[in-house]
Amino acid sequence: MIRIWHHRRFTANHTWYVNWAGRELFVKANPNHNEAMAECAGHARLRAHYPVPTLHRATRIPRWTVIVYDRCNHLGPDSGLLLDEITHADRACDNRRLDDCLTDVLSHYLSVITGTLRPATLADTISKLYGDRAAAGGRLDHYYRANAPWRLAIDGRALHPSDLAALRLVVNGHEHSLDFTGLITWLRGQFTPDSPVWAAVTQGDPTDVNIGWSPTAGPIWFDYDTGGLNALPGEFACFLLYQRFHGAWLTGAYNSAAFRDHPAALTPASLREPVVSVDHDPTTLLINYRHTPSPARQHVLRRYLDEIVYPIAEHVGISDPMEWLRPYLVMRLLAVYNPALLQPRDTALTLALLTEALDPSVTLTQFLTLDPHSRKASHQCPVPSPSSPEPVRASVRPSPYGWLPDTTCY
Repeated sequence: MIRIWHHRRFTANHTWYVNWAGRELFVKANPNHNEAMAECAGHARLRAHYPVPTLHRATRIPRWTVIVYDRCNHLGPDSGLLLDEITHADRACDNRRLDDCLTDVLSHYLSVITGTLRPATLADTISKLYGDRAAAGGRLDHYYRANAPWRLAIDGRALHPSDLAALRLVVNGHEHSLDFTGLITWLRGQFTPDSPVWAAVTQGDPTDVNIGWSPTAGPIWFDYDTGGLNALPGEFACFLLYQRFHGAWLTGAYNSAAFRDHPAALTPASLREPVVSVDHDPTTLLINYRHTPSPARQHVLRRYLDEIVYPIAEHVGISDPMEWLRPYLVMRLLAVYNPALLQPRDTALTLALLTEALDPSVTLTQFLTLDPHSRKASHQCPVPSPSSPEPVRASVRPSPYGWLPDTTCY
């Protein structure tokens, strides 16, 4: 008997649980063949380095590519993801199990990064989240070429990004200036194909919904279309900003359907609603805000900095981690959610965080709302010497299931 259930839709993709011939499978249908091909290729690049579910088959049919994985049985309602461990820690005010999860995840993560670390150019790395978005026709063009107005207050007041250059911008009492047109030009220059960067084999989009864990099975990584050789400052910026802002507020507020199986993550204990006020006259824009991630997310940020970012930065000779990550943090602020489409409070908060990310006097711990004096005296995971990456075959394992056509990955 074949059993098909647990249908979910994520953007344009559909997924199902399937039981067949005594096997428990996870089946994904993607209408974009290129995205499906990138997912298969990323899985192949990662599987020699990270625990990932076995990919059995990818089959292209007229409108879809269907990808079949083994199913991870530890996944369930409010369980099985790093997200769930963060949620449980916030609700219980107890980080002990979260620490077990982080120790397993971060120790494996660090060992792979240091084992595959090498100098590269951006052209050598996976370009989806940064280079492609900065290039002509990418998200920067899509979001900002028309200079669409940003709503900053509920009374309908709005300004165009190009207006910012003429304004005195004050965020939480600190004065800034922001030439948005110049910022976009600078940002494009940071992501040219020949830009040098330290890179390593990573998942590329390390959000807490893409990392799984259980006490018995340990860590496992999901979502592979950005898997492979990635720019390390981009990897780190993605994780840090997700914990600081996207996962701490925006993703839950604007994409709550993605948390259908993890509803506890949307409760106030974990999803911290920001408080923002805006005052605007012809010469000055004042934004005051209060927003910090939940205590468990702050704990995750602290450990990630102490055990991953700081030791790797020191190892490769980076003296100012905030300066290293700055272009990538700015890109994550501007090229994930379009500020013109957010609610006024969230647009204003995005602008406030953007000005702080660009301020050379703001440290990484300040930007992340962490206590600058809480850094551990020593790192839990010492950094070994880097070595050359191991070659990874880019093929898909053959399937033992006769009902799946024998095709290669598209």
